[in-house]
Amino acid sequence: MSNTALFLFVLTALFAGLLSAKAQETIKVDRVDFNSLRDDKLQVEIELSCEENPDPDARDKDFVENIRVKAYLAFERDAQQRSFDYYTSEVEIILMEKGDDKNVYFYLPGLIVERDQLKTDPDFYYIEVTVDEQVQEPQSTAMSGNIPNLDILNSFVTRADAEGGINEHFLTPIYLMTGDPELGRVSDLPAFLRRDVRN
Repeated sequence: MSNTALFLFVLTALFAGLLSAKAQETIKVDRVDFNSLRDDKLQVEIELSCEENPDPDARDKDFVENIRVKAYLAFERDAQQRSFDYYTSEVEIILMEKGDDKNVYFYLPGLIVERDQLKTDPDFYYIEVTVDEQVQEPQSTAMSGNIPNLDILNSFVTRADAEGGINEHFLTPIYLMTGDPELGRVSDLPAFLRRDVRN
């Protein structure tokens, strides 16, 4: 093999490695489930797993800090007009350790589900993950199968942010459900950062 061919081979291998490293997300969305509870409440269950922290300045490469998880849901309100009801909610996680599997839960009140005759599974959904203020690349496991490309996803997120204000705070994180006896099956919660209890 000539020097030029060898150089090109090494360069190609390095470039492929960089692409592979970039594609690997620090926090993975492994699964998203929607569960109808006994009182018609809708539970959103998001399973996360943690990889090694790629930040060279990280305090410890086995820990990932400053994580945000935002859920976007859309339920069709009028099929002819293609109008939707949007619900969004976000939690902050203090940190996760490499190899951790943690679950995040959101809830939509049963009265809302009953009034609007919402299905258990939304028509569209997306789970956005942010680490250290950087939004991770969208993961196929984090969105509904009817979002085929980034253009559709970006349009969905933009509309949800713009039109979801009327339903603000309806989709509730688990830590605000204090005293509710019907939360469904819950396990492996992460350490949440609770800004709502601060002055």
